[in-house]
Amino acid sequence: MTKVFIDTNIAIDLLCERYPWFDDASELFSMADRGEIELYCSSLSLATASYIMETRKMRRNEIIESLSLFCQLCTPTRVDSEVVQQALQSQFTDFEDALQYFSALTENADIIITRNENDFALSNLPVMTAAEYLASIK
Repeated sequence: MTKVFIDTNIAIDLLCERYPWFDDASELFSMADRGEIELYCSSLSLATASYIMETRKMRRNEIIESLSLFCQLCTPTRVDSEVVQQALQSQFTDFEDALQYFSALTENADIIITRNENDFALSNLPVMTAAEYLASIK
């Protein structure tokens, strides 16, 4: 089964229903629910998503419920000292993107899904948008 790592922007697209990207993010989660793919995201993405949800005036209980449901279909990956050191020593120009990338590697992800493909130009993994990935498997 394909291990799909989603970048923070994809998680936020789903959790905050950001259009026009929500539908593609939702389809990824539907595929995970049907057992067609395995979804992963870094634990850092959950913290960022929570912050964005707070700025959108969501109540704490709504945020916790949304994140709990999210984690039923998307396994959080670790961002530990090893991931941090790899990110610090990498050639990525953006530290947060480096953290995402090395976190994806901890779960042996097959692909990274993001809206900002250029952020992962140094990736050894394939990188696609959600729309590109969905089109590629149809």
